[in-house]
Amino acid sequence: MQLKIITLCLILSGSLSAQTLKTFSVTMQPDSLCYLSVKNQKAYVAGQASGNKAELDLGLFETKSNKTSITEWFNLKSDNEKVPASLTGTATKIAAISFDNDQFTKCKTVADLKRMTGYLSTNSLAHFAVIRNSNDYYQRCFIIENAAGKRGLLFVTETGNGHLKVEVKTE
Repeated sequence: MQLKIITLCLILSGSLSAQTLKTFSVTMQPDSLCYLSVKNQKAYVAGQASGNKAELDLGLFETKSNKTSITEWFNLKSDNEKVPASLTGTATKIAAISFDNDQFTKCKTVADLKRMTGYLSTNSLAHFAVIRNSNDYYQRCFIIENAAGKRGLLFVTETGNGHLKVEVKTE
């Protein structure tokens, strides 16, 4: 009997602390396939995005000026100048963090995510984050937080021809 109770306790404690993160990846392209829905685990073009507006979290936008190009994530709050008025509404927050791919890969459970990102308060996150603003600056990892306070990580890798692979891990 005692062994059964100990086994049950171990199973319950293991399942609570080892809750794995939900993961998926999408290929995105600024100003084309540029809207991300974490809930639907999908990227959308503008035409598809309007039919899924309530599910969208972020938009990926590129601004070209002379010979420079700036690529940024924006949430979809109503006063964002990059977001069409027909797609505003959600307010997922975002911030760039200094994780490399190894740290991103090692973050596998909800406990890992909380331990690795707990130093960031909600006030540390904003309505936009820069991926690239010059040939010298390229930010790969981002933390997001939805309106319900659930967090996640995004890891961005260039795959060529303006396409970006976005790997997502969420609570």
